[in-house]
Amino acid sequence: MVWKVADGISSRLARAADRTLTKAALGIKHGGNLQRLLEAAKHPRDAQLALLQTILARNAATEFGERHGFSRLSDVASYRRNVPVQSYEDIRELIERQELTGENCLTAERPVYYNRTSGTLGAPKNIPVTENGLKRMRRHQGTSAYSQSAGTANFEGKILAIGGQAIEGRMAGGTPFGSASGLLYRNQPVFLRRKFALPPVLSDIEDYDARYLAMAVHGLAEESVSCMVSANPSTFLRLLSTIEDHAETIVDSVATGRLPGELARFPIKARPRRAAALALQFGRASRLDFADLWPNLRGVVCWTGGSCAVPLEALRERLPPAAKVVEFGYLASEARGTVNVDAARNICLPALLDTYFEFAERHRREAGTAEFLGLQELEPGREYYVFVTTSDGLYRYDMNDILRVNGTVHATPTFEFVQKGKGTTNITGEKLTEAQVLAAVADALRRRDIRPRFYIVLADPAASRYTLYVEADSPGDRRDLGDDVDRRLGALNIEYDGKRRSGRLQPLNVRWLCAGAGDAYRMNRVAAGQRDAQFKHLYLQYADECAFDFDALTRRR
Repeated sequence: MVWKVADGISSRLARAADRTLTKAALGIKHGGNLQRLLEAAKHPRDAQLALLQTILARNAATEFGERHGFSRLSDVASYRRNVPVQSYEDIRELIERQELTGENCLTAERPVYYNRTSGTLGAPKNIPVTENGLKRMRRHQGTSAYSQSAGTANFEGKILAIGGQAIEGRMAGGTPFGSASGLLYRNQPVFLRRKFALPPVLSDIEDYDARYLAMAVHGLAEESVSCMVSANPSTFLRLLSTIEDHAETIVDSVATGRLPGELARFPIKARPRRAAALALQFGRASRLDFADLWPNLRGVVCWTGGSCAVPLEALRERLPPAAKVVEFGYLASEARGTVNVDAARNICLPALLDTYFEFAERHRREAGTAEFLGLQELEPGREYYVFVTTSDGLYRYDMNDILRVNGTVHATPTFEFVQKGKGTTNITGEKLTEAQVLAAVADALRRRDIRPRFYIVLADPAASRYTLYVEADSPGDRRDLGDDVDRRLGALNIEYDGKRRSGRLQPLNVRWLCAGAGDAYRMNRVAAGQRDAQFKHLYLQYADECAFDFDALTRRR
């Protein structure tokens, strides 16, 4: 017993010393970056104007820059007059031509990587990233890590971080594309790399079930995990489900160091004592929690806003009471939005030295009357659509994201993510668009000879499921319609397909509406203030934002 107590004290001292050394190393490398960001927050207008002028000057000789007169633009007003708001489809041809030919279409600096995400239509979006863009990503990542080391105990032990695949393929011109989070994970500084429990190569496993099993084995082999990191909290619930379903296999793998089947190429060091402790825990618990698996777990880093709030609530119940949830920050494939500069209090400051921001007040934007605003013009508690300009070739780019001002740092507002804009839903990272829904549903109904009078798709984050409501004039072939639409959505949206295959999204549900349901919905909306002659409905909405009970008008069989 004395030896066990002494060993426990020794382990705690070692973890405390390791945390201190990690904090010191991060402070030396990234403390200055944090201070520069905080200093810029005192004068956001000046910092943003200087950044915009730098971006315009560097890219004035590009095709886009010459077309929009970058060399003649000296202030924000002239920039807004000469450069219209852009969507990805507006610049897709320039991105693809620059990649294929090397012409300076969007940026003077050639992209070295493309951050791939789902597009509005079938083709994915490939967001260009230059070498300097990669450096900025690493700097932001380091600044966030320093904030965590200073304000939390996350770095006390091992870190279980789950990201995307670094290189999924190559563009037509040979430049790699994939998940930037995976790329950054692979290129951690040496002093941080040793802190991570999962080898980066696990993200390359194509089969989702196999990938989660490999992550479960490698993660559980480490008993000193103090922090879990992944953008979406549903990822951790998926991991826990895998552990519960494969407890015996995991114990055997940890004991022998050998994983089953094709996963044998990802061996670990055999840890029979750890395996015995896990077996005891698995046999004792009626429901496994992360507190049982990693008692030293001190924090979870993930998104906390928008649709992530639903799985996060379920996750909190499975965490140790003292574990702190740290906001990941507003981060998209297109740009770094915010940096968590105070992880102890979750204060997320805009990355105003690297991303130029414009905003449009939510309700005015949706009514078509919005004016564009700068950081310094925003009001506390208000919600805004956000538009970004970056050094990597995005100019006045419409993110279709809604942010809420939730505080200030010096003279700069801080933000929290609210949701994707109208016409887009996002339960667990799939970013499904109305255009994709229209294409998938219309094609499936047409091929089955079903003539719809009305249909709508509602997203339910609590159930991790989409429901298609259909009112049809003709019966047609209704068998397995949900599976058919599901497959078509997966073909149009690579992230929807991935979330379905991983089990984070449940199969699409179909409910058939009674005759007249579409008209009843129309009358409901007209009574709420919409003009009857101009009535049109969004075919894709969140269930809790749809002020109509479609379930009450479904047909009973």
